[in-house]
Amino acid sequence: MKQPSAETVLTQRTDDVYTITLNRPAVLNALDLSMFTGLAAAIAEAERDPHICAVVLRGAGGHFCSGADLNLLQSITDPSQADALLALINRFLSQLAGLDKPTVAVIEGEAVGAGLDLALHADFVIASEDALLQAPFVQLGLTTDFGGTYLLPRLVGPAQARRLALLGERIAGSEAERIGLIYKAVPQRELEQTVDQLLAMLRRLPRQAYAVTKAGLAQAVTSTLTEMLSWEQAQQAQLLASPEVRQLIAAKRKQK
Repeated sequence: MKQPSAETVLTQRTDDVYTITLNRPAVLNALDLSMFTGLAAAIAEAERDPHICAVVLRGAGGHFCSGADLNLLQSITDPSQADALLALINRFLSQLAGLDKPTVAVIEGEAVGAGLDLALHADFVIASEDALLQAPFVQLGLTTDFGGTYLLPRLVGPAQARRLALLGERIAGSEAERIGLIYKAVPQRELEQTVDQLLAMLRRLPRQAYAVTKAGLAQAVTSTLTEMLSWEQAQQAQLLASPEVRQLIAAKRKQK
């Protein structure tokens, strides 16, 4: 690890994979101010390092994240305090969602509230089948944040989004896969192997094509068909003219 274990957010480079680990296992990795600043720094590093092929986000001690630290929430007594904190959070969430490289969140144990929404910003979420996922903001008198109001209806549709955000229903990883909230749920014993297999697949993909397609899928959420056809035309014209694409097509033709 780059930082000592006392740090609440750890980062590690293994070859071209950059792992960000939430590291407050005694409180199930509940998010406090030090973790927000640590996440901001780690995501900024992932963004600027061209040698990083993929980013993995996970929690220490058998849990992903139990949400925002209740002590932190209780210490906020003025709207301006909350506004400043959420501005910091929103900046690094936007950076995470906008990374031009693959991102994978690995959920075991609990992924609750802000912890769940943090994971959902990744391109792919892999969970153990018995992981526990929940968005209980309303039960605390709060509204969903960490981008949850944006993500949930887009991932699972309005009916399931209401189930999760308004009722705060607790669901297993297997149920999260069934309703389309996450990419995949597997038995706990298969979790690391599944992550490694996905990373191997992602490594083989052309980076520029991945980045452009990822950006297009994000843009399509708020665009018309006409706008996306125009976007595709502009992007594909650039990609088709690139040396990488010509090499890939030539290699594909040789296989036939």
